[in-house]
Amino acid sequence: MILSDLLGRRVLEPDGTELGRVVDLRFRRGPARRAHEGELELVALIVSPHSRLSFYGYERGRVNRPAVIDALIRRMHRGSRVVPWECVARIGDDDVRLGVKAPVIPLDTRVPIPEG
Repeated sequence: MILSDLLGRRVLEPDGTELGRVVDLRFRRGPARRAHEGELELVALIVSPHSRLSFYGYERGRVNRPAVIDALIRRMHRGSRVVPWECVARIGDDDVRLGVKAPVIPLDTRVPIPEG
């Protein structure tokens, strides 16, 4: 599978409830080995309930952005969240099915994770 194949797919909870669409992916770089950079590991999906468009990096809380773009990105991606890769049970032809209910993890690292 090519990772871009995940973009735009519906994300479904175990009970079939739709969380939204995959709009971006998060990776972690593994340790470097000699002169080679570490391998990338997929760690999470970014899921948006209102948009199919990517964030183009503007979802990161530390990125300065023009006020108009900031307002547009916030509106389009309200309710978006990080879904850990460990929650994914299977990837179907047109959807991603979760094996467990996904935790609510906000995109902005400055926002606390809701309890419960």
